Amino acid sequence: MRHVGVDVGGTSVRVLREQDGTRGPVARRDVPGSYEELVELVADLAGPGADAVGVGLPGTSADGVPRFVPALPWTQGRPLARDLAEAVGAPVRLGLDGHLTLLAESVEGAAKGRRSAVLVAVGTGIGGALLVDGRVWRGAHGSAGSWGWLPATGASGAAAEAAAHGPYERAASGSALAGRGPALVAAARAGRADPELEAYAARLAEGIAALASALDPEIVLVGGGMADAMDVLGPLIARHIAVSASPDGRRVPVVPAGLGSEAGVVGALLAARIGEDW
Repeated sequence: MRHVGVDVGGTSVRVLREQDGTRGPVARRDVPGSYEELVELVADLAGPGADAVGVGLPGTSADGVPRFVPALPWTQGRPLARDLAEAVGAPVRLGLDGHLTLLAESVEGAAKGRRSAVLVAVGTGIGGALLVDGRVWRGAHGSAGSWGWLPATGASGAAAEAAAHGPYERAASGSALAGRGPALVAAARAGRADPELEAYAARLAEGIAALASALDPEIVLVGGGMADAMDVLGPLIARHIAVSASPDGRRVPVVPAGLGSEAGVVGALLAARIGEDW
């Protein structure tokens, strides 16, 4: 059996192929600029002879049609699953990238063996997913885990930005640091704490505390680009959660996701292998 996972992000496309349980290396390409080019690229990356292909998108889909994908608006309303299936010659399953990331983490990563988990994916935006009774809960409209729309202190931006990016995303995504994140993290690792990083950690912890308190999961995973900064962010987040979370919410461990940037493509591959019931 040959399965292929494809993770389509805002700037790059990752692909992972598996033949009879043996995986190849993850390949990476730039995201093309049009719908037709994307279909052609995925078909080329998948190659001939696939039994099924899983595709992760940075947004929601329904019935094989992307509905809300702000990073790739030209995919919205197009029959992507159908067009890809015709180009690849195999069934294609679309999924929200956060859902596929948590699928991978629950099977092979930091949530392996857990029956419940929350993923908070923090990069240029904020997304995520929820694991309930060992299954990724996709929601009635396929958008469960859209934590970026949580209420948040410190959210800013014009009305046009607020229409596409929720309060928590505007307050606590990597973009909220205006490009200063790597420098602030490096300074913290060198022992030079910066009030801006402390304030950012407080905003990020606000949403994590709310999720831990309301959902009471076994574990919270921080994924996305900020997962690599959890060595310095983790203690700051823990200090704020100890104050703002419920008594049981304070007991929920908050850890970095285990599979790094490849979690999404691993999840897409698993969705291809498992089938519609993933």
